[in-house]
Amino acid sequence: MTQAHVPSSSTVSDSFQTEVVSFGKQIFQQLGKEQPGAFNKNFWSGRIMEWSMTQKDFKTNMFRLVDVLPSLRNSEAIATHVNEYLSDAAKNIHGLVEWGVNVDPKGLRAKVTALMVKQSVKQMASQFIAGETPEGSLKQIRRLRKLQLACTVDLLGEYCLSEKEAQEYLKRYMDALVVFSREIPKWKESEPLIPGHPGESSAVCISVKLSALYSQCSSLNAKRSVEILSERLFTIARYAQQHGALIYCDAEDTAHNPMIYQVFQNVFGDSEFRNFPYPGIVLQAYLKDSEARLYELLEFAKTRGAPIAVRLVKGAYWDMETVLSQQNNWESPVFSKKESSDANYEKLTRILLENQQHFLPAFGSHNVRSLSFACCYAKHLGLTPADFELQMLYGMAEPIARAFQKQGYLVRLYVPLGELLPGMGYLVRRLLENTSNESFLRHTFFDSNEIETLLAEPTFKG
Repeated sequence: MTQAHVPSSSTVSDSFQTEVVSFGKQIFQQLGKEQPGAFNKNFWSGRIMEWSMTQKDFKTNMFRLVDVLPSLRNSEAIATHVNEYLSDAAKNIHGLVEWGVNVDPKGLRAKVTALMVKQSVKQMASQFIAGETPEGSLKQIRRLRKLQLACTVDLLGEYCLSEKEAQEYLKRYMDALVVFSREIPKWKESEPLIPGHPGESSAVCISVKLSALYSQCSSLNAKRSVEILSERLFTIARYAQQHGALIYCDAEDTAHNPMIYQVFQNVFGDSEFRNFPYPGIVLQAYLKDSEARLYELLEFAKTRGAPIAVRLVKGAYWDMETVLSQQNNWESPVFSKKESSDANYEKLTRILLENQQHFLPAFGSHNVRSLSFACCYAKHLGLTPADFELQMLYGMAEPIARAFQKQGYLVRLYVPLGELLPGMGYLVRRLLENTSNESFLRHTFFDSNEIETLLAEPTFKG
């Protein structure tokens, strides 16, 4: 096959764009009418998704209810909050929902309402969270491996409030590494999905949320935060190295990110971990300074003398970053338009692939256009599917993941584990992402937007 000219610049040739669209159409053709579980209207979770996307008031108040639900200890408290949050919206939703609101919090209907609400939210949570414990998640992880999908496991935990919590969170990683390294290698499914792929040097991979490892983690306490987090990541990395596991460090909000990148470089730039295989860090394309950050990572990889993995994502904190900037009259660190983030994602994709000798690129997205661009650009650079991987969130895009896997690419799912209470923040973010007006998944599986529109080339919009 004759290779089209693909310049390393802010634009690519028309012939290349045509190839990306053609490849993307193949993916959509494979999807057919299959939907992720989160959008399946045969379950209450799917119906709640639908109502959230069509009824603005319901969406806002339902997510408020989901957010506080773990702290509500009895049916009276749940019924009271249901009355407060959903009484108006329920009139436009469904008879059964309306039946469950405006009830006497102390009556029998309140108990039925509480049970229905808890079961519905648990069902939603089970779409996005694979289990409460490492042992409890093994069935789902093995199911993914049988589907020829890799995974990285995230232990859910928001910012901790005490050092006791931080130490418990650290211990959870140790315990998870013991369980996974003991059980997963026994499976026939743990054999490399793509022989020779560096991301498959181990079937065990974890993702670490650094800020949850130290209760006083703050940009106002940056020096001490970096010291403590480095010590604790050293501990996890040693354990991972002993148990043959791979590691990614998750990026967070812009207040924590500088510390996270410094900790990552402190640990994996140390001589003890020079031979650690492809330690991973996350890069968020919605940040205006992400290109500069990527070149810093490139210099770090060169200095380290061994490649690192970079998971490129769009970013999950856009609303928070935007609101915080507006409240404080700061310049926003994120692009204001989603299309600009998409365009920047493709720009960063080119840089990652053009420097593949220093990076293991991992393209994290549910956007078929973004992933198709990465696959086609890699091909034109002469790279193979063993030189990069694709990543997606568990419970949100399995049909898309399987479609790319069938094309011969390594696809890794980001698999969260944890109880409902610490997992609620994650669940709310996923629900918001799924029902956003600009969500690619919403347009693909709910709105059924024209494929040509979904595969159109993104441009910077300021």
